[in-house]
Amino acid sequence: MSGPPNELSTSNDRTPPTNLFADRERPLMKSPGVLRFIDSQSNRTPHAPMAALEYVRRQAQISVEDCVGIFLHDQQERWVRGLGLPAEVYLRVLSERVAVVPESWSWEIVANEFALRQTCGNLAPPPEVEEFAARFPGLRDKLETEFPERISLSDMDSTKDFGKQGAADPVMDTYITPHSDHEVTTIELDDDSSMHILDGGYKQAQHSLLGHTHPFSLLPPSLVSKIETRLESVCFQPDEYLMRQGDPGTGLFIIESGEAEIHSADDNGQSHLLGVSTAKEILGEMSLLTDEPRTADVKARGVVQTKFLPARVFEEIASSYPVVSRVLTQLLADRLGQRGRDALTGKTLNEYRILKRLGRGGMAIVYQAEDVRSGQIVALKMMSHRLVYDAQALRLFQREARLIESFDHPNIVRMLGRFQAFRSFFIVMEFCCGTSLDEVLRSKGPLSDAEFRSAFAQLVDGLTYAHSRQVVHRDIKPSNVMRLSDGTIRLMDFGLANPIEDMPAGRQAIAGTPAYMAPEQLRGQVVDERADLFSLGCTAYRLLTGKPAFPQTTLARIRAAHARWEPPELADVAPDIRDFVRGCLQRNPDERHIDQDMIASWHS
Repeated sequence: MSGPPNELSTSNDRTPPTNLFADRERPLMKSPGVLRFIDSQSNRTPHAPMAALEYVRRQAQISVEDCVGIFLHDQQERWVRGLGLPAEVYLRVLSERVAVVPESWSWEIVANEFALRQTCGNLAPPPEVEEFAARFPGLRDKLETEFPERISLSDMDSTKDFGKQGAADPVMDTYITPHSDHEVTTIELDDDSSMHILDGGYKQAQHSLLGHTHPFSLLPPSLVSKIETRLESVCFQPDEYLMRQGDPGTGLFIIESGEAEIHSADDNGQSHLLGVSTAKEILGEMSLLTDEPRTADVKARGVVQTKFLPARVFEEIASSYPVVSRVLTQLLADRLGQRGRDALTGKTLNEYRILKRLGRGGMAIVYQAEDVRSGQIVALKMMSHRLVYDAQALRLFQREARLIESFDHPNIVRMLGRFQAFRSFFIVMEFCCGTSLDEVLRSKGPLSDAEFRSAFAQLVDGLTYAHSRQVVHRDIKPSNVMRLSDGTIRLMDFGLANPIEDMPAGRQAIAGTPAYMAPEQLRGQVVDERADLFSLGCTAYRLLTGKPAFPQTTLARIRAAHARWEPPELADVAPDIRDFVRGCLQRNPDERHIDQDMIASWHS
């Protein structure tokens, strides 16, 4: 997976943070070959990263062990400065040296990225074991052993459907992972054959540029070859622009050699360095796919050799092979929303100027924005471009908009509008200046009895209102509950909500966050408001104890825990709170209940 260049930070003056993993004895980083590489880079400009990838490709005589040591140094410098590349980039270069990269070398690089992302603060998205396990399944056991404190189902992407459940329930034995970038997707072509996006990529021709450039490497070699015959060679001299912000998207570039800087100007004309693109990276797919003008300036640092795919040729190929559009759309989804500033930050869409990214999930990216007409600060929820070909995902996103649009309650986030732009869909919501309850738990620990009563009195009010409108939320959890600065609670993210009358009879796909699901929801059965009560109880337990009610890491184990489940005693909390939690956490839906009069007394 090549690094998303237009998401990169510009912080170059940071003191390198302690790398928890690299603090250990790392002989690979101290070999003479690695020291020679470091010396060779001493004359580079102050803001230029080490040219590790190009150095390794040019120096055929250095050992693979030295390559690993060089990459570990490169990771350290890049992630500290916000220019981090994913581990897959380094492993792909190693695979050019050896047919199979030994697991010990893969582990060094993967674990180093994990540790660096832990310690780089806001320069990098925080790592999760499940994210890395999805990317590197063979290293799951080592990841869970090395970083056990990160194992948690509470932050799992809840927008994933975990498969339709038949008699055998095969998916119950799989580990729970975030939305997967590595699924095999089949696209039917006009000639009735099928084309696959392959997990990990195909074995491509050795000298194929596209074949070793993500995401084209995920396509069959025969299709890659067809595309390469249509590429045009273009060379750029130092300081020459490959593309200018505001220009139409005439095509996309694949860098063969050299480096190019990406700058983006916001609506105030202020330019921001978004990152640096190097060999085997793609530029220009954003405007090509969205029909929007170029969102950034791209300028050659030195001589840059590229291959250019004109827009007219891309459209011709994509019309015959839709899978090409799909892989590039996934690349676009990867690049948007990964950090506080990306290609949309500072841009105005439908009279809303995007200020910064607030969060990103499997289905959507949320931005903070300003209504340029009134100055009001809002939250924009943009459907991920990853899902533009997913009719079911679009239906869920649009349904969430319709549901929130009809709600009017002080404890449910308010919707202010919706629009279509950037070849995606946006929901405009009130901006909640506060902290989600999972963030409160991480920063301050479990809630006190008084804090709990105040928060859950409001949360139950909002949930009861939704139930009165015949809507089941289906994803109650701490991260979907916001506490504002004045103590007001807002229930958010109705992306999985279902009107009760729309619930089909019989078994259906599982959707939600397993650690918070009611037993009947995890079995794929029809659910009603009582499933929300169980999720409410799991949320309460987590916020009172700091621990998940269901810490298991597979669907099968959670389901087994449900089979022998007894509500917890919670001896360390007040009797009224204990009764509330136990009333929610009954295995049998008919036995779940909450005392509305008692909860009403919790309002201060």
